[in-house]
Amino acid sequence: MIESPNPPGSRTRDRNRSCSSPRGASGLRVKTAILGAGALGTIFAAHLADAGEDVVVVTREPRASLLARDGLRVTGLVEKAARVPVFSDPAAANDADLVISALKTYQSPAVIAGLRPRPGALALSVQNGVYKNDELAAVFGAAHVLGATALISGEVLADGAARFTVNERLLVGELAGGTSARAEAVAAMFARAGIRAAASPGIRAVEWAKYAMFVPSFCLAVITRLPTHRFMSHEGSARVVVALTREMAELARAEGIALPEGGGYSAATIARADDAAALAAVLAYGERMRTAAPAHKVSGLQDLERGRPTEVEETVGYAVRRAAALGLDCPALRTCHGLCGAISPPLAQSERSVPTPRTSIS
Repeated sequence: MIESPNPPGSRTRDRNRSCSSPRGASGLRVKTAILGAGALGTIFAAHLADAGEDVVVVTREPRASLLARDGLRVTGLVEKAARVPVFSDPAAANDADLVISALKTYQSPAVIAGLRPRPGALALSVQNGVYKNDELAAVFGAAHVLGATALISGEVLADGAARFTVNERLLVGELAGGTSARAEAVAAMFARAGIRAAASPGIRAVEWAKYAMFVPSFCLAVITRLPTHRFMSHEGSARVVVALTREMAELARAEGIALPEGGGYSAATIARADDAAALAAVLAYGERMRTAAPAHKVSGLQDLERGRPTEVEETVGYAVRRAAALGLDCPALRTCHGLCGAISPPLAQSERSVPTPRTSIS
């Protein structure tokens, strides 16, 4: 299996299931459990199953019954169909070697807290935001959690299939920094399955870099109800993207995160550029999206169009609360948080556990 370090005092692992990688010296395969069968969960599960990996999916009803009946279907960038065991009970993930959370962030607390993972199981989350690793660490132990960022997009269609729209990169790595065989093994497993993936030696900064870009996109998508290229290529809304991105970059700095450079359109670039250059970077990105992925919609907009709750509190709200705790003044974030909260369908308080501002695990 994918090796997790066993700190002193930890339970002994099952020797019969040990190997150094998804297809290690023993020839055993990793059993992967994917929590959540929205667009990302479906895309990942279908790709892994199609590549011959041992995969189970845990998702809520009625989607569990739909997938059990019709199987996993992916369209768009690729056409795939696969059948895997599908469960609505999270306990089905308890004997997995690798648990991947693709849940909506507001669904996580109840599902993650109810897991009883086997000794040595490894976990990672491809959810939005940066709080996700703390939730997994509380159950799996910090030593058994990898950081991950999915620069990958899709949309669940009315017939239950997932339309695959962006396959840029899945990055995984050690939260403490550096490289490891297990992070490389996870990345290699996905790469074999057709998902562009790589191990990252600085995954926490990469997670923050995505978070700093996600929050502005989420806010503008929910407020304008437009596809991504539309609000990115309009000067007025692009200026709001710049303001939000700069505030997110300031928050990252206050958290001790050095955001990586990412070419013309990245939080680090926009934060240090003058107003004209920053605006030009956003507008240029909008034009690239118009050509490369004109149908792309941020997940928050997809939820809104289906009348579902959004992840506003777990992403934008978390940034606002963290900024307040650090004494930062972020007026654009506060304003957009208020607007998105008013627009988003309400979620029963019993279904949402708002993450409290605290330092992420390292």
